[in-house]
Amino acid sequence: MTDVIGKPRDRVRDLLAESESGLDAHEVARALSIHSTTARFHLINLVTDGDAVTVQLPPEGVGRPRVAYRIAPPAAAARLTRLLLMRLGDTPEAREDAASDVGREWARQLAPAPQTSLPDPVIAVESTLTRLGVEVRSVASELGRHLLTVCACELDDLAPGLPEVARGALRGAVDEALQGATDLLISDVTASIEPDPDNDCTLIVVLSG
Repeated sequence: MTDVIGKPRDRVRDLLAESESGLDAHEVARALSIHSTTARFHLINLVTDGDAVTVQLPPEGVGRPRVAYRIAPPAAAARLTRLLLMRLGDTPEAREDAASDVGREWARQLAPAPQTSLPDPVIAVESTLTRLGVEVRSVASELGRHLLTVCACELDDLAPGLPEVARGALRGAVDEALQGATDLLISDVTASIEPDPDNDCTLIVVLSG
């Protein structure tokens, strides 16, 4: 999805999430300074995608009830999953650290045998993430750093609204990939996880050393 469509729709979704009673297209248009037709386009697509539902509001004066939009309530399994993930910690930092421990265990199930020679850290991380089912979309190197852009959609779907869980799980998996390749590699290469400023669906793994 292009930025022209994606970013306004995210703003519409965030606006609906802040409303308790729901908003119609004209209210969304005024709040975001966009045309009501554009607002209605994004609202209809949010309903089609299952992110929003329509509700009827009392008319303003004489006339038919207004069609408004609200964020769709999460499914029972999604609510339960969120509650379980919240038990990882009371703060985002605590949840990210706990998710990192789980991510290590996740990667440890597929950890390769220790190697006697120092392997390429990019290959070690990319291989492990691929085997875990995480899509590595691109790899680039700049100024002594290696940047792996990975798709985080499935991790975000697991914990919507809790991005720290996705970051932590991925960080733990990457750390385990580095340490599992060789006992020496983890001391020479450090990994961090950064959001992709151009795409909410991706995270960037930064390897420095």
